[in-house]
Amino acid sequence: SLGDIHGKSAWKSLTHGSSSNFEDWKIAVEHGTDATSPYFSDLPFIQYDLIVFIGDYFDSFRPSNSEILANVMDIIFFKRQLGDRVVLILGNHDTHYLTDGNRCSGYRPEMAHDARMILKHNLNLFTMAHDRVGSDGLTYLWTHAGVTSGWLRELQDQMALPNYRFKEIVEDRDPKTTADYVNLAWELNHPLIFAVDSDSDGIDEWAGPLWVRPGRLNRFSLDSHIQIVGHTAVDTIGRVETSESWNIS
Repeated sequence: SLGDIHGKSAWKSLTHGSSSNFEDWKIAVEHGTDATSPYFSDLPFIQYDLIVFIGDYFDSFRPSNSEILANVMDIIFFKRQLGDRVVLILGNHDTHYLTDGNRCSGYRPEMAHDARMILKHNLNLFTMAHDRVGSDGLTYLWTHAGVTSGWLRELQDQMALPNYRFKEIVEDRDPKTTADYVNLAWELNHPLIFAVDSDSDGIDEWAGPLWVRPGRLNRFSLDSHIQIVGHTAVDTIGRVETSESWNIS
């Protein structure tokens, strides 16, 4: 899992060994070589069956606008070549280029048009949540910031209201998993997707999957889930045991 790229190319060292290796691979693929050819057997990504980018491809205090845009296009190219083996989760620094309002720090108005066009034209490649059921029977859930039990319960309650304007769509889609609910909420532009609680200077009771912080995520975790998230910088990657489940942050 790769979190919070923010326009930087360090991810290429993890997937291809170095930025130069990525460029060589890209050129070869553009000239007709299969992206997963044995010719590339030494590249790290070949050994992985799933690579998840956990959002925040835009906004940074260091790379230039052109560097950020080029890097995002490289991530999209990588996704297109590997298909379902690469998952692109959306983060708050991405969605604020797609929606009116909901701005967060780092927003670059001068590149907003280009960022919006890139995301809109490739939106089918991105998702808000991804999950897999492991051999241990637990659900492994990837989102940008995480899903709390309180937020999910509120979303389910609102979607079940008789007067909910998208009630027929919800009934037709019949979401079952947490990822189903999160992705449907994103597709329907549900306000709870963008909810921000007091931990991030918001006013909502429950922060959504773009904004929740580790403290609340771990206190109000989801039963039988292991969550893999980014969003909040930590000194080390750790595994936190809660009363209901494990969360990786």
